Amino acid sequence: MHDFLQDLRYGLRTLLRAPSFTAVAVVTPALGIGANTAIFSVVHAVLLRRLPYPDPDRLVVIAESQHVVGDMGVAWPDFLDMRERVRSMGPLALYRADDMTVAGQREPELLHVGEVSAEFFPLLGATPAAGRLLLSADDRPGAAPTVVLSDEMWRSRFGGDRGVIGRSLRLDAVPHTIVGVLPRGFSFFPKRVDLYRPIGLHGGDEVWLDRRNHSGARVLGRLAPGRALAEARTELDGVMRQLEAQYPESHSAETAKIRPLDDKMFEDVRAAAWTLLAAVGLVLLLACVNVAHLQLARGTARQKELAIRAALGAGRGRIVRQLLTESLCVSAVGGVLGLLLASWALGPIVRLAPDDIPRLAQTRIDPGVLLFTLALSIATGLLFGAAPALTASRPDPQAALSDGGRGSTGGRSRSRFRTLLFVSEVALAFVLVIGSGLLIRSLLSALAVAPGFRPEGTLALDVALPEAKYPDAGPRRQFYERAIAELRQLPGVEAASAIYCAPLVGRCWGSVYTLTDRALPPRGELPSAAWNVAEPSYFQTAGIPLREGRQFTEADGADAPKVIIVNESFARHWWPGRSAVGKRVSQGFPDHDPKVFEIVGVVDDTRQEALDIAPRDEAFIPWAQSPHPSMTFVLRTTLPPMSLAKPAVAAIQSVDPDQSVSRVMPMTGYLSESVASRRFTTTLLGLFGLLALVLASVGIYGVVSYGVAERRREIGIRTALGARPRDVLRMIVGGALRLAAAGMAVGAIAALALSRLLSSLLFGVGPSDPATYAGVVVLLSSVVLAACVIPARGALRVDPNSVLRD
Repeated sequence: MHDFLQDLRYGLRTLLRAPSFTAVAVVTPALGIGANTAIFSVVHAVLLRRLPYPDPDRLVVIAESQHVVGDMGVAWPDFLDMRERVRSMGPLALYRADDMTVAGQREPELLHVGEVSAEFFPLLGATPAAGRLLLSADDRPGAAPTVVLSDEMWRSRFGGDRGVIGRSLRLDAVPHTIVGVLPRGFSFFPKRVDLYRPIGLHGGDEVWLDRRNHSGARVLGRLAPGRALAEARTELDGVMRQLEAQYPESHSAETAKIRPLDDKMFEDVRAAAWTLLAAVGLVLLLACVNVAHLQLARGTARQKELAIRAALGAGRGRIVRQLLTESLCVSAVGGVLGLLLASWALGPIVRLAPDDIPRLAQTRIDPGVLLFTLALSIATGLLFGAAPALTASRPDPQAALSDGGRGSTGGRSRSRFRTLLFVSEVALAFVLVIGSGLLIRSLLSALAVAPGFRPEGTLALDVALPEAKYPDAGPRRQFYERAIAELRQLPGVEAASAIYCAPLVGRCWGSVYTLTDRALPPRGELPSAAWNVAEPSYFQTAGIPLREGRQFTEADGADAPKVIIVNESFARHWWPGRSAVGKRVSQGFPDHDPKVFEIVGVVDDTRQEALDIAPRDEAFIPWAQSPHPSMTFVLRTTLPPMSLAKPAVAAIQSVDPDQSVSRVMPMTGYLSESVASRRFTTTLLGLFGLLALVLASVGIYGVVSYGVAERRREIGIRTALGARPRDVLRMIVGGALRLAAAGMAVGAIAALALSRLLSSLLFGVGPSDPATYAGVVVLLSSVVLAACVIPARGALRVDPNSVLRD
């Protein structure tokens, strides 16, 4: 300990005597440590921290699946059957997210609601902060409607008043009794949930008793003690086969998919999170390479000091320990600065991220992150300090203390180490910039996709009509007609219409169908399409081109013949090169009262889920023939769209003052949201790539400058013997470019191997895209040339007479 404290005091004094070196040596690793700490904080909060539920590793999620349709919700009767027949799991809970309108003394407001069965909260180990949670008596048809508030809603809407228990809250025009409040921090759904209500209240509804109704609900369960996931999967397969035998009209070719809860919750963010963490790891390695070169250069300058210590009896181990202590001092200060940088950066990172990343709001600098930063700082100090310390700890006292030692090049080992640092720096920068370039090209490719509609100058407003107040088609149709008439009267509104499933939101329901002019395929191979509901003027309002046939008209009313308009994908799928108009489509299972429609038009494809997801077959029904309780009003305006937000909401509420309006935003916002996750990953990786270029340019400048300083005598002799300036430039710049080429070759091999890990994040570009690689080669070559300019000009100013006199 005495020796360590002595090394520490001496190291601090040494660093303070070289403030310029110390400042650069501290800031460089601070950037890498700060970036790593910030991204690790996100990964730790989202992926690494255990889910806050009892035995989270044994929690599973069950969905139903069909070969054509894909994953579906679990039908209510199927859930009841699973609850009775499955023995490999404990109690099962059904859950789904929904939106409901609350009306009262305030303005109508759309709340995010979790509909859950009574087993949901016990499975997750939740206890009430006030009142009670849902009971089995609440979770059944005909029960008095009850709700449990989230902590956030309890505090924001009711001021944290415990007297709220027992009060009534009108949800979708139905009074619900508040029975409890959840504890602070409880969460389960990816997005915010304001309150929870029993899903069993739907159990008596005719539509819920239909086994074909997969209403977006999932089953949550916990594996029984001693049972494995494979056993539960086998048992569920057996239950589904039993249901298929009992109900062939609804369960043919249906299966159940069971997955661990954490796999389901984080499937969409895991690849991006690990990619970003790997990227900041490379940034830190690049920073370490830079500081290692600084240490090497400084070690050469301290050869006389180290030689004196060796001559006085200091062993190599003692010198190495002293140099490593100085490196750890630098990394410790860099770690503190990096921690401050990460604390500052977390806010912008969280704000930039999409709001559907689970647990992102819980990102913070906690003890686990502090421990990570401490370990990272120590590892960084050892990483950039070890090799320079070992190299500098072999001084030749006789050469260092003699005058002849002035011209020493530092030995072949030091020169080889500098070359290795140069090549490593370029290779690391190449890998990072390649990753950034591929993601940037993917984002640009996604943004270049034609959405199929004209988003400019349009405003969208979502409305969900309460089922209790608007139970059937007649009242819904009257509301929509009156609301659109009011919207069309607003100043600046050129057109107003409505659509059930707006582009890029992925809300359309999927349904199987058959063609009346084709042979009936086996039940498990029935085709599926997205089914939408549109007001007659929607296609004109949204700017969706009509390719064939006609659009809907007011004549396509409730009592008129059933007609549909299909998109081009649908038409090409079945009638390539031929007209789809006049063909007849039967929607639904053929043995269960299907609806037959005639195709009257074909419109351009629109992107239904995201710009980077190809459109699927889509069919539009006239809204008069199937008015859906949830619709999106679309306004085309000559004014800035958001300037109409308040007048448009007021116009809708003039029809029904208790009706809430949600998600008021320009259609251009839909475009932005559809690439939000891709933009988040690309922005961060792009910043890391830019930081890599800056660090690489600084490091290359340092390597070349140091090489010029060491070869000053050689350059002077060459000039005295007749070397021209361009010969000197060729020697300096050409040597740097040759090393850079080697570094880029190594980086290209590494990038080709690693970039395939990015495949799931790419769109419209391959992991070995030649244009990206060529662009990065040109960019890095330019950076190397720019970093060589100042050292090369310094080499041209070397005075041969001065050098030869020394």
